[in-house]
Amino acid sequence: MREEILFEITSLSREPMRVKAFKFGKKDATPSCVIVGPMTGDAIDQLWIASRMVRFLRQKELENPSFILGEIVVVPTANTYSFNMGKSFWPLDNTDIDVMFPGYEKGETTQRIAARLFEKTNNFDFAILLEARKDHAECKPYVSLLANGAEDVDDARAFGLDFIHIKDESPIDTVSINYNWKIWNAKSFSIISGKKGELRKNDANKVFDAIVRFLSKHKIIDFPIFEGSIGNVVTYDNIEIIKSSAAGLFDTLVHVGDRVVHGQPLARIYNTLDGTLMQTIIAPFEGIISCAYDYPLIFQNAIAFRIIRLEDTQLP
Repeated sequence: MREEILFEITSLSREPMRVKAFKFGKKDATPSCVIVGPMTGDAIDQLWIASRMVRFLRQKELENPSFILGEIVVVPTANTYSFNMGKSFWPLDNTDIDVMFPGYEKGETTQRIAARLFEKTNNFDFAILLEARKDHAECKPYVSLLANGAEDVDDARAFGLDFIHIKDESPIDTVSINYNWKIWNAKSFSIISGKKGELRKNDANKVFDAIVRFLSKHKIIDFPIFEGSIGNVVTYDNIEIIKSSAAGLFDTLVHVGDRVVHGQPLARIYNTLDGTLMQTIIAPFEGIISCAYDYPLIFQNAIAFRIIRLEDTQLP
């Protein structure tokens, strides 16, 4: 293992922000993979996964140097400032690094971070971004592909996660690292999981195992693995968004990953002052809860659940 300072950003008021990378295998060996951890300071699950991946690769490489067949680079996070200050986005101006790519070396701080991170990570065969959802939601771990990456579904199935979400491109996607990796011909994937601000070890361990499975199946490491799921492909057409019709205290009755049937109560919303039942949210069809609102207070018209229709896709 080689621990290196990938780049650093100077500061007028504190120590420079040094972004570290952990490198395994021989430089420029193929196949190659870069794994980039969270860019938001509340994605604890993703930081856990990245740090555990470094520990795993270091230990296995020490035991057997030929364990690494290609080249792997892990960047646990490019936003230590936000983690240190307990903030989601860049703490000085509340901007999101992952809407700044490919970056601008002479721009604002987050643009310079994006430019340097992209420069160091845009030349790999495979690129994996660890993400938490940016809304108030907890979700079942899944692989996200941009629509122009539909040809990468077979590669995405190597993760062995239950769902592969093919996402239609929107203008904001063009400034994400995932989109820009793809422009430079990397096969890029986002793995989205967990709940912001918390460590959910069960889901984090599933994602860790998925990455190990991916590295093994693509002959980047030599490691025995168990098979995962077939990887059911879903799009927005397969997903129903269930919104609240009232604001109040949100009492969920189901969990992410639960299979629900038509007419099943999913949650109740109560008046925050007098406890009156304002709404019972009912499942409109049979399906799987893929994401659920994760905060005890909910606004009117907020997204309470995302349900994958059972009739629209094959499920494990």
